[in-house]
Amino acid sequence: MRNTENVAAYVRASTDKQGSQHQRDDITYWCGQNDINTSSIDWYVDLAQSGSDPGRDQFRELTDAVAAGEYDRVVVWEISRLARLGSIYQEFFETAADNQTIVNITNGWTDTVRPDGTGKLIADISAAVAEEERRKLISRVNSGIKRARREGKWLGEVPVGFERNSEGYLRPLIDADPDEDSYLEIRNALEAIEDDESYRQAAMGLNTTRQTLSRIHQDEDRRQWYLDATAEDKRVEEALAEVQH
Repeated sequence: MRNTENVAAYVRASTDKQGSQHQRDDITYWCGQNDINTSSIDWYVDLAQSGSDPGRDQFRELTDAVAAGEYDRVVVWEISRLARLGSIYQEFFETAADNQTIVNITNGWTDTVRPDGTGKLIADISAAVAEEERRKLISRVNSGIKRARREGKWLGEVPVGFERNSEGYLRPLIDADPDEDSYLEIRNALEAIEDDESYRQAAMGLNTTRQTLSRIHQDEDRRQWYLDATAEDKRVEEALAEVQH
């Protein structure tokens, strides 16, 4: 490999919480092992971006640069970083092939896809297997969510003044830790607001912010959870049965 090559690297993470440093580290290590000057790599990074989105800013910019013949080589951590959909993935590789750009995958069944098609079949199989595994994972997750909802379990963020028990059901938080607010504390704060106390005053001494109190108070359904111990949501209604007697 030539040190004079123009090299780009692409990194993508699906969420803000999903780290990308391991991708950078793996790409940098691979390039170092293959005599590529790591200090001259142009990095293209999309964070909190789905691989099924063809409009990712950095991905489109990289694709346009490859189409313009700016790069001899593009390095990615694995194929799924480029795309989760076969059509997007194929378009990128066609652009690379048309412009004599080599694509390297540092964590895959093959590490090199050349413009003449060498390595492409293995890469295609790898991408197809990964896409099928993802479909199965999504199906299992969706089935689990549906089952949990049927059973009345609470999914997502737990409302203030509540807790999720070991079985996944929502329950009023009675004995709160110092960094939490109990159901009764939130109820008292909302009662004070009903008596014309300001959100700021009602939030004093609580971990819950005045903005959160304001959102609860202005949401008729949620306000009733605390002031009347009633709810239209069957899961919340069941939880509130503990404080209705």
